[in-house]
Amino acid sequence: MLQRLHHRSASVLIILVAALALTCGSASGSGPKTIHLGVLRPFTGQFASVGQAARDGARAAEKAVNSSGGILGGKLVIDSADTLGDPADAVPALNHLLSIDKVSGIIGPGGAEIQAVQPILDRRHIPFMFGGGSLTFDTNKDPWFWRVTPSDSQLGVAMALYAHLHGYKHAAMMFSTIESAQTLKAPIESTFKKLGGTIVASEDLAPNQLSYRSEVLKVHQASPDVVFTQMEPGTASVVVSNFNELGGMIPMVGSDISAGSDFIQAITPAVAQKYVVSLVGSSAPGLGTQSFLHYFQQVYHTREAPAGATYAYDATIVLALAIDKAKSTKPAKIRAAIAAVSNPPGKVVRDYKSGLAALKAGKDINFQGSSGPMDFNSFHNVFGPFDVVQSDGGSGLTTKTTLSANAVAAAAKG
Repeated sequence: MLQRLHHRSASVLIILVAALALTCGSASGSGPKTIHLGVLRPFTGQFASVGQAARDGARAAEKAVNSSGGILGGKLVIDSADTLGDPADAVPALNHLLSIDKVSGIIGPGGAEIQAVQPILDRRHIPFMFGGGSLTFDTNKDPWFWRVTPSDSQLGVAMALYAHLHGYKHAAMMFSTIESAQTLKAPIESTFKKLGGTIVASEDLAPNQLSYRSEVLKVHQASPDVVFTQMEPGTASVVVSNFNELGGMIPMVGSDISAGSDFIQAITPAVAQKYVVSLVGSSAPGLGTQSFLHYFQQVYHTREAPAGATYAYDATIVLALAIDKAKSTKPAKIRAAIAAVSNPPGKVVRDYKSGLAALKAGKDINFQGSSGPMDFNSFHNVFGPFDVVQSDGGSGLTTKTTLSANAVAAAAKG
């Protein structure tokens, strides 16, 4: 009797194990139920606003994908890991995404972490969407690296070109000590000088200090007619106060960071409208922007999208469409499909839903993102025109002018 019970228990266990294996095999054969992509950026620390923007954009894309049929018939899940903006903390954060979350691609890292995590991503063959402007990658040869933000060499040229076209001759530089801000300085200075301008002062700003009075005083004493800048919102708030204490504001030409609602609120919309213009990657009207705003509002309701969220949104959509194109989560197949869904030729698509439908119909596609065209060159860098935007004095932005890609290229060549 006891022997028969043991035999029956063993038989039941075998049946259960077989059923579980069959279920897993069925799920594997028809495509995974969930596909994970990871956001690897700082969410705490002095650069938290940069990471939050990336996560916001990726989660809006997650909503777009899952509301439009999913990915390989399953659900997209966005995981995130906090690098704290520090290379030492970035490594265990990445390892968690790879080993625990089993991500198929990475949105990130940024300039502060890239050197520490790139060897790991390459070794594990994980496609990743870099969000940083470092000139080091202008001639990138890493097949797993894809940059979804303009190089600082382009953004810096556009900033200098706008100042030149606006008639400014004498400029000061005020930049955060963060690497992504520091790499802007060389192309700005080089281009501005080639266009006939002079740099009269240059001050580096450690983020989020209680006072920048000495730095502001040096700039004032140099008598510039414009200030080139990229700094964090908290830093900007203090800098503006110090300028007002020492004689008043000077017109500023900023990067895309100064177009963010958090930056504008930090210095007040009135000051932003009067003194600050920002250079942002231009997107053709009616293309990816409308879709981004639609899904961002579905996730975050009335909250405004922070500067930089569009880049992460586009990066996530490109990875999702590449997985659909590849019909696989195998890294090599995803990598091969990235340019195929984002570069011409192909049917221009502005959102995930239309891109997925076109792929299912057997068509080639050319995804145009909310941050601009997602056309990668041979070095896996994107290019495009730049809009010059300014606060409207309230919660919005107005576009003053657009610098074409050809105009920026011409200024870069001198």
